[in-house]
Amino acid sequence: MKRVILQIKSILLALTLAVVINPTVIASDELQELASLSISASVPPYSAVTVSTNELSFSVLGTPGTYTSSDIVKLTVESNQSAWGVYAESSDLKHIKQGIPPLPADRLSFSVDNGEFKPLRNNVLFLKGTADKETRPVELRFQLTTTWSDTPGVYKGRVTISFLNNP
Repeated sequence: MKRVILQIKSILLALTLAVVINPTVIASDELQELASLSISASVPPYSAVTVSTNELSFSVLGTPGTYTSSDIVKLTVESNQSAWGVYAESSDLKHIKQGIPPLPADRLSFSVDNGEFKPLRNNVLFLKGTADKETRPVELRFQLTTTWSDTPGVYKGRVTISFLNNP
């Protein structure tokens, strides 16, 4: 064991002398290139669309009219792509019992950030952006119009939010 410690001390002494004898290796007034590294960075396209809820409900009070959903949907888009658009479309709302006519999708409308309600037709462009703009959430509200000819009961449908990159 003493022999190993003695050998380590000898090596340390030799290294110390090498540094003292050749001080330009460590102490120099000039920058000396020691190595060159190549750098490569891969930034893949990224886009994310998030919504605060995945369900909307309407409380129809019996008489025909236009009803606003109690749910407010907060939508956020994050993208590093050049220019993009967000689209919405709706399916018909089908009665849970077979054979009852659906509520047509064109009776749904939506509003962005408390703006005017617009019909929710197929693939409506409602939000545009670019990669250089800061992301901020928008609030979506939905309305449904009912008529006297609608059969009482529960209707189910879907609003689909789509994202498209426009290079």
